[in-house]
Amino acid sequence: MSVATNVETRIKRLPKGRALPLRSFLGCGSEVAVRTALSRLVKSGQLVNLARGVYARPKPNRYFGTSFPGPEEVARVIAQATGERLAPHGAEIARRLGLSTQVPMQAAFYTSGRTRRLKVGNGSVYFEHAPARLIMQSDSPAGRALLALHHLGREQATPEVLSDLTHRVPVQELLHAKHAPTWLRERLVALESGHHAP
Repeated sequence: MSVATNVETRIKRLPKGRALPLRSFLGCGSEVAVRTALSRLVKSGQLVNLARGVYARPKPNRYFGTSFPGPEEVARVIAQATGERLAPHGAEIARRLGLSTQVPMQAAFYTSGRTRRLKVGNGSVYFEHAPARLIMQSDSPAGRALLALHHLGREQATPEVLSDLTHRVPVQELLHAKHAPTWLRERLVALESGHHAP
């Protein structure tokens, strides 16, 4: 069978409305031939190119035409392809924790890779580099709090902000979180004792 036929056969077995990385098709032939076949399928409307090396089969939706993967799914597929680690961006975590009222205007993530903005469909996804040691803790409440504070910075992490934070994440969890900066530990200890640290 031709590479184009192999690619079409593979696509029919893959779910609609999901982000599909280029590697999903590399067993169908050489990378150049696969990219050519995928490009033709994009032009014919059988596939949508969401980002460089990321595709999707359009999924009909009775409410608004066609469904496509969300920015988070596309971002995770990109990260898997590049070997990066991702975490929610500190701006979004700060908003969820009630530490900020600003609503991010675009999908954004912290990454262990380089800072960049990628075009995804009609929008974009922003990847901002952050220390891997912080990203690796993003599964815990204290780890996510550290990412929020990484975004806010030392100047905005006022005693009032930290007080609000400790209503959601206990002080002891924050103090025992790995890689919490010294200034944060000092302010948390001062907060517990009723004093303000600089």
